Amino acid sequence: MDRAALVRRALLLSVASIVLSGLFGGAAIVVGLVTSRLSVLGFGFDAAIDAVASIVLVWRFRIEANDPARAERAERLAERAVGTVLLVLASYLAFQSIRALLSGARPETEMVGLSISIASLAVLPVLAVLKYRVARSLQSRALRADSVLTALAAALALLSLVGIVLTETLGIGWADPVAALIVAGVLAREGAAGFRRQGLEELSEP
Repeated sequence: MDRAALVRRALLLSVASIVLSGLFGGAAIVVGLVTSRLSVLGFGFDAAIDAVASIVLVWRFRIEANDPARAERAERLAERAVGTVLLVLASYLAFQSIRALLSGARPETEMVGLSISIASLAVLPVLAVLKYRVARSLQSRALRADSVLTALAAALALLSLVGIVLTETLGIGWADPVAALIVAGVLAREGAAGFRRQGLEELSEP
């Protein structure tokens, strides 16, 4: 497949991500705020930010489609934007998780949250894999970072299900914030990695 076709596919996947992640994320944020379940809230924020990042990527790939000479600059700006939102989300999740662990608060269970998590697990892993494959073919670090956001949203959906099961069957109230804290660490690592790569590239440029 030539690059023009790959760019079109990247645009299509980014639009699909805006719609799907926006719907899942918005619904999960509402449920997470109502129930105080951090893993659901974390999933919601991750999915919503994934939708925002995909808007940035639509801009980035439209630039390449219309003006290839500007593609590299657009790629760097898009990677920085995605890296920034990863770090912001990681900070928020870490803060809320530590606060929940210290307070010993037990989140409520909401069937809507379960339904959102199950639906997300059916869709988002496939979307993440497709975005990653196109990112590898295009050598787009920005799209790769966005595929990580989508994959982490799916992982958070799974963790929210596990957290609910552990809380309701075994009474392990700390399972939910611990799960969110683990994902926060992964988000922070991915966000910082993009900035490190760009810093090294700028140092190596003449």
